[in-house]
Amino acid sequence: MKFTIPFILLFITACQSYTPLRSEWKTQNGTEVFYAAVSAKASQQAIESGSLAMRRSTCVNATNLLSTSPKLTSILLEQESIQLDEVEAKDLGRLISNHKIKPKQDSCQTESGNYFFASPAWEFCQCLYIIEYPGGRKQFHQDITQVK
Repeated sequence: MKFTIPFILLFITACQSYTPLRSEWKTQNGTEVFYAAVSAKASQQAIESGSLAMRRSTCVNATNLLSTSPKLTSILLEQESIQLDEVEAKDLGRLISNHKIKPKQDSCQTESGNYFFASPAWEFCQCLYIIEYPGGRKQFHQDITQVK
């Protein structure tokens, strides 16, 4: 009977469902801040190695690469449901890069959490980045207006 409680706790922990992170604007300390959810995949070498630590680190590193300016521009536009043509998107990307925004990683999670044994955890992951856009959402809309 003393093995029942640990087994139940293990079962509950292993069967927790994955909840995707959301990209959204939030007010933090009186300023508007954008939270960008970025998904990525671990390197093929890490996946083939079977190393959980290697899968995790290469997946998180991939989200770091994807959180840079071009991807950041598309995440912000997607959140606002705004369509720009290719030239406008490039111009907006330049404006955003002029702001010298440095996304800060807030949290990361594996996108596969419903496995007991031989877990493919961290083959795919999602990280949340805090984007302190100078002037907040209002400035972002002004930047869009400037490129249109």
